Amino acid sequence: MFEKTVNLLSEQRAQRGFLLVVLAICAIVSVALSAWCIYIDDVINNDAVEYIRTAERLAVADWSGALSAYKWPFYPFLMLLVSDILGIAYGPAGYLLNSFFFTAATLLFVLIVRELGGDSCRLTVFAALVAIAHPAFNEYRAFIIRDAGYLALFLSAVYCLARYHHVGSLRFRIGVLAGFVVASLFRIEGLVFVFCTPLLLSITRKQRSMSAWPVLLTLIVAAAVLATILGWWLLMPDGSVSHQSVLDNPLQVVTTAWEQIAASTTAKLTVLRKEFLGKYSSEQAYVLFGFTVVMIIISAALTQLTVPWAGLALYGTVNQPRFPIAGMTPAWVSLVGIHGVVLLVGAAVMMYLKPRYQLSLSVTALLIVPFAIQRLLEQYSWRQLSVLHRLFVILVLLWGVGECVSGLDNFTRAAATKDAGHWLVDKVSTPGSLVTNDRRVAFYSGRHGDLQHIVTDVSQVLHGLRQGEWQDSEYVALRLQRQDLKSEAWVLEALGASPLKVFSHPKGDKVMVYRRP
Repeated sequence: MFEKTVNLLSEQRAQRGFLLVVLAICAIVSVALSAWCIYIDDVINNDAVEYIRTAERLAVADWSGALSAYKWPFYPFLMLLVSDILGIAYGPAGYLLNSFFFTAATLLFVLIVRELGGDSCRLTVFAALVAIAHPAFNEYRAFIIRDAGYLALFLSAVYCLARYHHVGSLRFRIGVLAGFVVASLFRIEGLVFVFCTPLLLSITRKQRSMSAWPVLLTLIVAAAVLATILGWWLLMPDGSVSHQSVLDNPLQVVTTAWEQIAASTTAKLTVLRKEFLGKYSSEQAYVLFGFTVVMIIISAALTQLTVPWAGLALYGTVNQPRFPIAGMTPAWVSLVGIHGVVLLVGAAVMMYLKPRYQLSLSVTALLIVPFAIQRLLEQYSWRQLSVLHRLFVILVLLWGVGECVSGLDNFTRAAATKDAGHWLVDKVSTPGSLVTNDRRVAFYSGRHGDLQHIVTDVSQVLHGLRQGEWQDSEYVALRLQRQDLKSEAWVLEALGASPLKVFSHPKGDKVMVYRRP
């Protein structure tokens, strides 16, 4: 047994059979983890309701309705395709897609680490452990989200990029471009990598005799195209521009988009000057704004990576060489840098980042972790460590394991929304008969298509009811956070202290159902 363990963690090059066994185990464990996460959190997420609504419109060839419901319809189209092929509902189709994409991402992570120089048995095992244990791979397994598809296609492009460094074949150049193009069908960030592909290929190739001017020209053209697409993406949802305007006058689209961004930034600076800075420090608003944006990115990245794993990534970054194959370091740094720029722009515009926005950045940063672990084991022996250092290592290990477990113990806190929807389904069969502030309640009651009757803000729902809106509605179902006593007091005051039904669980939110007189 000891000899097998030693061979498993040996420095010998992992042969094809060993690699296939590791990949097979990773795939089985990944599927099992997806099944577990879905089992403990069987309530559909809010984004999934949007995807299902869009897929339903695509199914009846309502293309304009699908685009108006969701401006990134490729993932709903895949759900529709899987649903038609397997004869299952859109929800299970979404779960199957997510399980497939996260499993593919796990396998690609191991393969990329090998291409970066981690082709030994030890590093292959380390890469597999990171891929199946880190919460970045596991936290969203119970969600139906397009980010899983984006991550898998992004990693496929990175794998082709690493293979291109070794082989220099045309097929891998095409693979890089194709991977980023398909990734952009899931998230708009993929377009940034599409337009940066010439630069990435240039710095990845072994022989860098190519002039920088063609690359610079390509990037300038790419930036112009990206600005047009970004302008369309920002303005299309509110009807500020039409599809035809993008072709007829792209410069106006770009100008209008960035004028809106500039106006939004100016408004944020005004708030900072008024609320945080006095009249004597108003000129420091730009400094405070920049500091806030940077802290948003750092906080979001640490939340996704977790502190112990971020420490390993930082250790691997500051120590040279970062990878056994030195030529891959510029490509990895460029990928991390591009992700950073994308997040910087997003944080500056929105002043917040959803946790999954930095999912691909976290996974890219994790590529260096197996090498960092090996370097630590080579440089430090357990016997050489002092008692204090051993305690520190044990605490960090326990912390890291705890973070890994935290990605697998996300038991649902939204069971009340599912219960309320199932209870209402027979009572609200008529379109418009339900008003709710939760898309999941609407979905489980079969009323997720009534967009005008789903208002996420409780105060807006109560205000609308006072103003006589939704006269055709028979039921009102409001989801309230367990600690949101203020909103609950508003509801009780506006609708009465005796709801028709209250759905609540020991953990999670509650849903109060009222029947309108």
